[in-house]
Amino acid sequence: MNGKYYKASDKFSAAGLIMMIVATTIVGMAVSWVYLKLNSVCPVVYLCILMAALYGAGMGGVAYFFIKKFKLRSPKMVIISLAVALLFTTYFKWALYDHFDRIDQSKYVEEQLDDVISEANTEFAKMGVEVNLEKPVLTVLDDFMGELMKAFSGLGGDTSAAQDVKISDTIKSDATIKNLVAIYDEYSDKPGSDYKKMLEGEDASGAAGSLLGGSSAGAMAGQLLGSESDTYASYCEYYLEHHPDASLWETLGMAALLGNGEDEIRDSIDKLGELNIKEYILDYHGEEALEFLGYKGRKSVVKIMSQPGKLISDIKDINSEGRWSYSSSHSTSAKDKEPVHGFMLWLVWLGELIVINAPAFAVAIPMCQRPFIESDNDWAEKHPTQFKFSAINAQALKSSMENDPLSLFNNQALVTAGGRTNYFTVTLYHSRSYMENYVSVDNTTYDQRRKTYNHKTFINYLTVDTEFVGTLFTIFGLNPPVGCHPNPLYTPAGYGGQYVPKEGVSVGEQNKAAAQQNVSKQAVQYGGAQPAQPVQAAQAAPQQMYQQYQQPQPQAPAPQQQGGSLLGGGSLLGGSLLGGSQPAPTYAPQPATAVDADSIFGEQKIIRPKEENAAGSINLLTGRPKGEEEERPVDTSGTSGLMDGLDTSNLNLDDLK
Repeated sequence: MNGKYYKASDKFSAAGLIMMIVATTIVGMAVSWVYLKLNSVCPVVYLCILMAALYGAGMGGVAYFFIKKFKLRSPKMVIISLAVALLFTTYFKWALYDHFDRIDQSKYVEEQLDDVISEANTEFAKMGVEVNLEKPVLTVLDDFMGELMKAFSGLGGDTSAAQDVKISDTIKSDATIKNLVAIYDEYSDKPGSDYKKMLEGEDASGAAGSLLGGSSAGAMAGQLLGSESDTYASYCEYYLEHHPDASLWETLGMAALLGNGEDEIRDSIDKLGELNIKEYILDYHGEEALEFLGYKGRKSVVKIMSQPGKLISDIKDINSEGRWSYSSSHSTSAKDKEPVHGFMLWLVWLGELIVINAPAFAVAIPMCQRPFIESDNDWAEKHPTQFKFSAINAQALKSSMENDPLSLFNNQALVTAGGRTNYFTVTLYHSRSYMENYVSVDNTTYDQRRKTYNHKTFINYLTVDTEFVGTLFTIFGLNPPVGCHPNPLYTPAGYGGQYVPKEGVSVGEQNKAAAQQNVSKQAVQYGGAQPAQPVQAAQAAPQQMYQQYQQPQPQAPAPQQQGGSLLGGGSLLGGSLLGGSQPAPTYAPQPATAVDADSIFGEQKIIRPKEENAAGSINLLTGRPKGEEEERPVDTSGTSGLMDGLDTSNLNLDDLK
């Protein structure tokens, strides 16, 4: 037969593909959380690589299950579906990574705020001012103004008019909110690059000036943010660098502290009367406030995934700064402690992407490429036996087996293989009845330099017939399945010669010719018929002798049946032991009596017939021509022994020594 490879039918279940995508994505999301947590604390690079590979293999295993369960045998659709699932999982993993990074930075800012608040309380205490920054922001402002009034009255100042006035009432007043909304309307229409003019006092806004009694917008911003120094300018520069299209209101940090629009401004003013400075910055305006200050606030994974542009921006920020280094106990140089960032970090992330996704495809895709038996409505069964053969040129074997799979058996079968030996491994895939079969062949080579074995599949799912299966099982001592008969060319001693397909002649005809030739060789080897002697002529003499001496039997065999008897000319004994012309008579022992043995077994001259005489014209017992001998009466006393027409009743066996 001409070998050809299995081709998938491209049949699939849409529901099965959707379930595979959903399940693989869900499992990938769950495993990514564990992977990122372990990866953040694992100090061994090789262990991190192993975890990434296992992570991908786990997702591939889920896809493998659904491919097998729903019989998805369309490789193209499976590859596309798995790629979609891995894309969703990768996007979620990056969003989760950014979420964890934001949490880490938020914790860092929280620790920094705790230190700042603690130091501020200490400084106020040294000044004799009782201010507790743990109180709501507006309450702290009222307490601070009250302490200032006390200090001013101690210096002889008149504070009677200001004692009943609280700064919180001024900030929460409708007039203040109205002015803040007016500033928002004005600054939200200006580009963020105008922040330099505002901080330098070159541009005085009517709304901002009226809010603080004619002071510049820069002074107002300084009072709100606590600084007019270069630090505040650097925050504006950082925000504008990451948001080139930001308005002046956003660049100055007003959106991060008060929000956008009248409603958000009113809500922010109310929260100032309920939350302390730490809660207000981290919890209420955490994301916007920390981003303005150069940090990333807490943000849910869902919200991060809904903003792909910001996610990409966060990844770029992480790449520009780095989060880990190569430093270890064996290396303490400053260069090794520098965080990995830039191009090198991009390469690391790309390698991680390959290490995760490659095992997923490697585990799942082979399942949908596996032969599917339509008659069984199930995947082909994989035979557990590994059939190994001695190694030759792989390309030559592939070409030969594609032309005729039986050419595999020209190679020596190996019961065991190993010990730095190169060999081929044949894997059989079959239907339940073994009527549909496929084989894959792996080439195993030993690398002397690396001291490792390399495995490469160079024949994948080649179609073979039942004759191939029967021969394969017979060679390795297995019982061939029902209906799988070994190739006639094969014998327990091996093949008679190399099996080379011939051009223009079918394999079946070659097998028959080879089988006949092989049987002829075995017949000659074990003493088969000699063609030099005529077979039919050799049958006549024993037949006549048999009729002459045999006593009548109830059912005598017909003459035509005697030609195939044990002593016939075509039999093994008649053809080889007696030269194919005259069979040896058979003797039966008789009781010992005193007779002259020479009368029967004495030396007699054998008269050979001439070539022209017909076979059977000579009496084989006397050597005389038929008709010259006297007919001897048959002893019927009951003490004689008859066999083949010979009277042995007077034979004394004691004299035959």
